[in-house]
Amino acid sequence: MLVHGYSTLLSEIPLRGGTAHRMVSPSGLRNDDLGQQLTELRAKVREQGAGSAALPGVLDHLRHVQWHYSIETDIADPSVYAAWARGAQALLVLGDKVLNPAGRVLIGEGAEPASLPLHPEALARSERVRRELTARGVTVPAGAIPVRSTEETLLRRPDQVAKRAVALVVSADFALSVLDGEPLDAEYMEHIFPRSLAERTPTEMALFTEQDPALAARLKWGYEGAAQLLAMCGEVEPTFPRGFADQGQVWNASIGIEEPELLRTLQLLPVAEVCEAWEGARALHHTVTLARAEGVRPPAELDHEIVRQRYRAMEWLAGDQEWDEVEVDVPCWA
Repeated sequence: MLVHGYSTLLSEIPLRGGTAHRMVSPSGLRNDDLGQQLTELRAKVREQGAGSAALPGVLDHLRHVQWHYSIETDIADPSVYAAWARGAQALLVLGDKVLNPAGRVLIGEGAEPASLPLHPEALARSERVRRELTARGVTVPAGAIPVRSTEETLLRRPDQVAKRAVALVVSADFALSVLDGEPLDAEYMEHIFPRSLAERTPTEMALFTEQDPALAARLKWGYEGAAQLLAMCGEVEPTFPRGFADQGQVWNASIGIEEPELLRTLQLLPVAEVCEAWEGARALHHTVTLARAEGVRPPAELDHEIVRQRYRAMEWLAGDQEWDEVEVDVPCWA
């Protein structure tokens, strides 16, 4: 029998007698084989666990796996691995079942209500951020999944953040020009920002080729995602998402700088500060998404679309999903 352990910790927690594979190497190389394995596992879990209360939390865990462990064993009792799994912040997979560290089935035959591995730091931050939001007039509904701890969070490289911010701003400007009926010169933009625009998302590429007004109406919001990313670099003053970001600040901190210089010099804030902002973005997204589903106005004059865009930016920055793959229409809840 093959036992798999999927850990969210950045540090290796050796599984005696097992093998270990890292998601991202110290030099920044991504393990594409493990990435594909996780993609397939998430699809399988999504199908098996449809309607399960544990499904959102399991999927969130599998989006932030840092190490995959496996061991061939004749021991069918998952409790044998409980101490290791707790220490590794790991979910166990045995056959068609996903288990928590204590060996209780979360997804699959025999599933029962059970807790997922959550780091104490993440829980403490979640409680603190919710208290701060309550003081600002935002009561976060129960069930929002806390973001990862600093021991589990691997951020994108600064040059990746720079290229994403530039692509967002350029795409937003192009979208606005399409809506005005006078599309900008795409070839000129690609000449000025070659490295950033080479990494546009499929949706952004479609805007430039199709010049579809409906697509432009979606991508004109790119300044908000870029503002959030640049705020995580200390280059833009973060604002509460009830009003637009300062587009002048965003422009100056992205396409207002020569591309080679921007890619060379942009730096991220400490991980702890980023996680604090990530927690806030996820809590606000959970709040406005549920309000929208219930047909009520979000609290504290929160703007639904601004919250969505900033949430997408933080989930991309601290996760493994591609920009277009981040789900912004459903709450991230347990």
